[in-house]
Amino acid sequence: MNHFKLLAVAAAALALLPLASAPTLAADTCKLDKAHTTIGFTIMRQGYNRLVGGFREFGGTITFDEQNPVNSKVSVDIKTSSFYSGWAARDKHLRSPAFFNAAEIPNMKFVSTKVEKTGAKTGKITGNLTLLGVTKPVTLDVKFNRKGERKGKTYSGFSATGSLDRTDWGMNFLAKFVGPKVDINLEVLAVKQ
Repeated sequence: MNHFKLLAVAAAALALLPLASAPTLAADTCKLDKAHTTIGFTIMRQGYNRLVGGFREFGGTITFDEQNPVNSKVSVDIKTSSFYSGWAARDKHLRSPAFFNAAEIPNMKFVSTKVEKTGAKTGKITGNLTLLGVTKPVTLDVKFNRKGERKGKTYSGFSATGSLDRTDWGMNFLAKFVGPKVDINLEVLAVKQ
């Protein structure tokens, strides 16, 4: 091998050395920051206006791979007894067996099965929602808002929307008058563990 070829091979090997020794960035394992996360929804009431509600008690984990978002994962557990809409009598009724049946089935759970990247900061998360003992797929449109440091902790913020038909989970009571389409609205702040 002549000297020029040897120099070219050596230069190429040296150029690739930083790539070979660069550390692989691990995905961040994050917990939902309950004080700064909202799990909410809206539903049309008899065509007049939209009922706004949400849940106060929940927990969840996000494994966020910023470099390769398709490797990210989400798991959220929501206490259905924590439902609120701003009117105590309605909240009690919606926790009853006619709707969430919170006494017998206290939790609903979402576990992602697929994450797709649709843009520089957007994606779709498909997962299984278990509600009233029934598991069905739901897809959410997600926007990654930003990642930053504050007081020694790393935070990531997301917004997500989607919709579902509550009758798919057997929540049929008053479906002609309230819904059945439910619009999901999530504002999520996740803190790296």
